[in-house]
Amino acid sequence: MSFLTQVVRFPNVLDSASATQFHQDIEKLVENGANTVLIDLKEVACITSAGLLALVLAFKTVRNAGRKLFICSMNEQVRILFELTGLDQVFETITN
Repeated sequence: MSFLTQVVRFPNVLDSASATQFHQDIEKLVENGANTVLIDLKEVACITSAGLLALVLAFKTVRNAGRKLFICSMNEQVRILFELTGLDQVFETITN
């Protein structure tokens, strides 16, 4: 069995168009056999409620396919937001 890890950069600005594209990218990775999806938040200064929803939908898509999703390169502001919303208990993160 081979393992395929794919990295997805989270959009710097999340509007309806970029949220749709982000979700389509996640679905395509899963369809193409990615066992692990790594979402890179390196360029993200803050995440809106729409951004949190996009992350939760990505998590559900990957989990429903029996795959793993990780978050990486989270800055302090985003980490605090995850803690306040309880998403730090949902997402597995990789710290630098």
